[in-house]
Amino acid sequence: MSRTTRDTHASHQLVASFLTNGRVIGWLGFFLPASLLVWSLLTGSSIRGSLSEYYYTPVRDLLVGTLCAMAVFLWSYRGFSHRSDDLVADRRTGKVAGVAAVVIAFSPLRPRQDDRCTLVQCMIGSEAADVVHAIAAVVFFVSLALFSLVLLPRSAIPGPRQRARIWLYRACGTIILLAVLSIVVWKYLPPETIFALGHYKPIFWIETVAIWAYATAWTVRGRTLEALLARNPEINEPRTDSLAAAPTPAAP
Repeated sequence: MSRTTRDTHASHQLVASFLTNGRVIGWLGFFLPASLLVWSLLTGSSIRGSLSEYYYTPVRDLLVGTLCAMAVFLWSYRGFSHRSDDLVADRRTGKVAGVAAVVIAFSPLRPRQDDRCTLVQCMIGSEAADVVHAIAAVVFFVSLALFSLVLLPRSAIPGPRQRARIWLYRACGTIILLAVLSIVVWKYLPPETIFALGHYKPIFWIETVAIWAYATAWTVRGRTLEALLARNPEINEPRTDSLAAAPTPAAP
């Protein structure tokens, strides 16, 4: 095998790895709320008030494991852009979202009945862990909104549907931000209002819509990259490094 052939093969492997990373991020976003909802329906258990409340159910490991998997893939995300400042922003935002996902997983909500504490709860107390969980959740969702509102549109792939994709990215980001705002507002509603509306599990559905919005944006981005590489086989390697020499499509 010649050196050129080996380099081409290695480049295609890198492209496949890059695209798989993006696809998995999207898949996990769709999977997490759906799997928790399916568990509730199959077992006849009531839907919990939020995704985080499933920590105190038999599907705790599924919740924690999925969040940790999301954290790994977000941390390892390299970005796709011809501008080094965009790449830095992609990587830093991915890392912030990844760390927030881990904190959410290991600093759970304050238990309502169970007296046993997790490691974090035993170290800093249940109330403090609850506050850390809430802050991490806000950071996580805001980071995902930043990807959809700013980072993905800035490095959108040129093509006949570029404007539609940018609109979709920004719509997804807006949905995520509105979800965060709704959750914050919910915390300050009068107790009687929360009690009256709590039966409909609004926070669970708001969080689900927000995560599915982010998953949609990432899935569309991944499919667009696949289509680009199929049309332009000479683009062997997405530029994931500010020093990369391989050609990449220009951002809008």
